[in-house]
Amino acid sequence: MPDQAKSEEIERDYLAEGGNDLDSGSRAFISIDLLHGRIRAYSTEEYAEIAPVLVGSGWHMRWPIPPVDNDRANRLLNDVADSAASLFGHSTIREEPLCVILYGGAGVSVDNINRRCADLWREHYEGRK
Repeated sequence: MPDQAKSEEIERDYLAEGGNDLDSGSRAFISIDLLHGRIRAYSTEEYAEIAPVLVGSGWHMRWPIPPVDNDRANRLLNDVADSAASLFGHSTIREEPLCVILYGGAGVSVDNINRRCADLWREHYEGRK
């Protein structure tokens, strides 16, 4: 059985200030690692079109975001950190069968993260007009 870390606050993996790391791949994501309690933003070519097994199993949850600069991505991490911590606290990892169990309250957290990511997309496209 995996050893799901539990802590009061989710760990945030920030991008370097002032950079544009999310321009390096074909897609950008915000991801929550439900096994280790981490949230990060990243871009990728490899898993842009298909979900890796950890996403497919639910051990990692991810949401697409626009290729914003690192400072904006770091603000998004801060914006959704409370929802990510709540989601992490309302989940249990299972190895057999490979899955995640989400408890009451997890859906609200997922919805909050979805809305913040959607807001970022709107801001991104409105800023391009």
